[in-house]
Amino acid sequence: MQVENYLKTYQPIIYRTFTNALENDHLSHAYLLSGQPGTPLLETAKFLAKSILCDCPDPLACNNCITCLRIDDENYPDFFVFDGSKETIKKDAVNTIESSFEMKAFEAKGIRIYILHLIENMTIEAVNAILKFLEEPGSKIYAFLTTNNESAILPTIISRCQMMRLKLIDRSKVIEDAINLGVEEIDAEFLSYLFNDGELIRDKMDDEDFVSSYKETKNCVDIFLELLSNKNNNALIYQTDKKIVPSLKGKEDVRFFVDFLVEIFQDLLSIKHGNAPYLKKYDTILTQLANDLSNIDDKLLRILKHRSMVNLNVNSALLVDHLINEIVKE
Repeated sequence: MQVENYLKTYQPIIYRTFTNALENDHLSHAYLLSGQPGTPLLETAKFLAKSILCDCPDPLACNNCITCLRIDDENYPDFFVFDGSKETIKKDAVNTIESSFEMKAFEAKGIRIYILHLIENMTIEAVNAILKFLEEPGSKIYAFLTTNNESAILPTIISRCQMMRLKLIDRSKVIEDAINLGVEEIDAEFLSYLFNDGELIRDKMDDEDFVSSYKETKNCVDIFLELLSNKNNNALIYQTDKKIVPSLKGKEDVRFFVDFLVEIFQDLLSIKHGNAPYLKKYDTILTQLANDLSNIDDKLLRILKHRSMVNLNVNSALLVDHLINEIVKE
């Protein structure tokens, strides 16, 4: 993903604000990037952070110098990333940052940077610890925090950061861009809910590990849709235990699966209200389900509730099993 082009085209205010701050040496010690699910928060945070460290910025990160490449390879000791989309960020992560930054910087630049992605997925202890660290940041230490849910963030954290709000690109435009970049139409439609940028979708489809996980999860979604449309609830519950749950290898796969269910039920609501679905390749089966299923809005709320539980310390298999039972019951 060409983040600089993305910022110039779709987030010009953020681009101008950060570029001016970097060129005039007026950087804030902490930035909070906020955006709805799908916006490339982590990619943007990494790119802006690299721009501070880049050997030859023009005006932002060149992505080609030794420093940029080392950061991409996770081989820059003064640069930390903790990803709340993969697991809950605990106090140990904050302690790691603090203890490392108490020492002299490893690199000659003397600049230390840390990224906390999706800080709504931090424990209370971690939040309290990072709040104290934000109050006394230290020299040449910069923070990039991100969130999909600004309302869930403590006002005391927001007040200590410069806000940067990413706007959503129209989803139809994202799908069109991804298809023009060579992504299959069905993949572009599905992934446009998760990734709000056509280039980012293309990059994800070039990642073999991602594609393997995505295809397996999508297959589980196909099983779910077929059995749900056939009104075969007993078979759906059985296949959830025998096929779907064993195919979801970890929390990231479970998160994919639940996100795809959110996407599907949002399309069902759109059809109910006379609008076209984004998943056009599934138009026939979705139209049937929209006519057959009752309480679609209530089922969507149940799915969203389970989505918020994925990062908690709950058994993923039990979560999926319980969710399917919630969907099929009237």
